[in-house]
Amino acid sequence: MSVTIRPAAGISAWRIAVIGLVAVLAVGIGIAASGFLLTPQNVAVGGGAAYVPADAPIYLEVRLEPSAAQDAALRDLLARFPPIEGVDLERPLFAQMTERLDELLVGEGLDVSWARDVAPWFDGRLAVAVTDLPPGLMDVPPDPMAAPPVPPFVMLLGVSDAAAAEDAIARLLAVAGDDAPTFVESQHLGFTIRASDQPDGGAYALTDDQLVVGSEADGVRAALDTHAAGTGTLAEMAEITRLTDALPDDWLAFMSYDMTELMAQSLAGAGEQAPEMVAAFESLMEHQPLRGAMAVSAAGDRLSLDSASDPPTGPFALVNADRGLADEVPGDTLYYSEGGNLGAALAAVIEPLKSAVATAPGGTEELETVEAALGAELEELVSWIGDGAVAVGFDGLVPYGGLVLVPIDMDAAQRRLAQLGSFASLGALDPQSGITFDEEDVAGVTVTTIRWDAPLEMMLPTSGGVVVEYAVTDDRALIGIGDAFVRRVLELDASDSLASQPRYADAVADLGGAENAAVTWLDLAGTRDAVETALGPLIGSDDPNDVYGTEVRPWLLPLDRLISVSRMEGDVVLQRAALMAE
Repeated sequence: MSVTIRPAAGISAWRIAVIGLVAVLAVGIGIAASGFLLTPQNVAVGGGAAYVPADAPIYLEVRLEPSAAQDAALRDLLARFPPIEGVDLERPLFAQMTERLDELLVGEGLDVSWARDVAPWFDGRLAVAVTDLPPGLMDVPPDPMAAPPVPPFVMLLGVSDAAAAEDAIARLLAVAGDDAPTFVESQHLGFTIRASDQPDGGAYALTDDQLVVGSEADGVRAALDTHAAGTGTLAEMAEITRLTDALPDDWLAFMSYDMTELMAQSLAGAGEQAPEMVAAFESLMEHQPLRGAMAVSAAGDRLSLDSASDPPTGPFALVNADRGLADEVPGDTLYYSEGGNLGAALAAVIEPLKSAVATAPGGTEELETVEAALGAELEELVSWIGDGAVAVGFDGLVPYGGLVLVPIDMDAAQRRLAQLGSFASLGALDPQSGITFDEEDVAGVTVTTIRWDAPLEMMLPTSGGVVVEYAVTDDRALIGIGDAFVRRVLELDASDSLASQPRYADAVADLGGAENAAVTWLDLAGTRDAVETALGPLIGSDDPNDVYGTEVRPWLLPLDRLISVSRMEGDVVLQRAALMAE
């Protein structure tokens, strides 16, 4: 049996949007003229996780009221940036936010208050769980301007006093008056589910510890069923606990994801149209982790993102090692990334794709032609690579970039790069090609320079055309874009390397140490300086109308560096990343 309820008299429609904002933040009920607005435009998770099945594709939880330690760390971080009007960094941020919200509501003449209608029952935790990701959501929409489809979800707001929450919801509906939505009530497991009678209006139910808001009534019922069962929930899933145990105890936001079912459905749906390509992807994805968890936290001088996942396997397996490659790139490197096992991973990607191409009409012949021209199978072009790093920088005059590779087969490295030189030297025989080929001794090593003066000169902001250089030492293969990288690496003094820079070395040590599975570094301060130097008088002038100099640059100045260090910790891949400010 169901009952239709329509609250009585009220308030003008234009104010409903403001009430909707309060409701979404507070009780999960947005009130709008069209109906019920529910769509949300200790590493211990909150009680909401007990209403979410363990295989939910996405679960996001936010501590709107952070711990005292996290609130203090956020204020310390904000103190490094320009002052924010109305924010007192000597007081807790959450209290100021709610006070400001109440001031805005009073200014609008609305009889709604966070302090009265929300604070008495809300425990400070809000969670959103996407319960299904249909493969169709990934399709390109016929109308790119149309609103994207919303997957089924439940929103969970922690409740510390269910009676106070019930009173608050009733009061908000009464304030809405004639503009309030119409609900259809039903009972499930002893709880009342109130569903909007409008299409896509959503539904909600209030339990002892959660306000459960769903995109549909069935989703609310499923959440109640999950909680009642007490097993198979995200809160008690052993595999998720194994991952979350590696994350910080105190955080601002937490997310877990499990794309296993979505990937299986997507591949199954595509199998009929492109079985060979699907088989290629399946061979790749069987080695990739599809489940993980992450947490965002503040630490005074940084905003941290720590994530944990199952490790990749097979040719993509990770190994902790001190590769020492940061000792071999210049200290003014702006972007740097290193890892191990690169050749095997690249070959593992190439092999199934070749198999898929070979099944197409004429595919085998085309592959044979390409590989004959290259003098090797495609996998062999990369299989000689072991560890490697990419570096991009700016030396004060020109940008540079390149690769430092550690061959597992030095003879193969020599052969593959010599093939590149042979092609270039043949091209250089035609004066109309714009290709020149030169060799030069640098620090006792032969550096090969291939320069192409046309036609890419029209498309790329380079002087002197496109330049590729390479060299092979006793234990390294160097490939550079431009004529600076390879030479600088060969002549580099260890004291001038990236590894010798305290900003880099200290951050790596802090986030896991030099013995790791992978590192990524972005020098934000150096990048800003490089861009400003390159653009010169176009930015940063003393003109008071200079928006960049007066409005943007002050907020960029504190941003110092972004760094991520990944390590294998037992059977978990732990990645620690930090956005650091000075």
